[in-house]
Amino acid sequence: MNDVKGILQSKTIWSLLVGLSATLLLKSGYTIGDADQAVIVDSILKVVEVVSYLAGIVFRIKATKVIAGA
Repeated sequence: MNDVKGILQSKTIWSLLVGLSATLLLKSGYTIGDADQAVIVDSILKVVEVVSYLAGIVFRIKATKVIAGA
């Protein structure tokens, strides 16, 4: 681990910032209604779906080995 990167390039720092933000919102009394929760969950699932498709395409393009058939 001799490589150096900026603090904002760290995935660990970003995940900690997201968690801290959620904790601070919760502690400050911020709440989300049931209808808004459903919309947020639906939006997140759509984003995950698109990202998974794109990742599958990119990984297959970058792959160096052929998938063996059964």
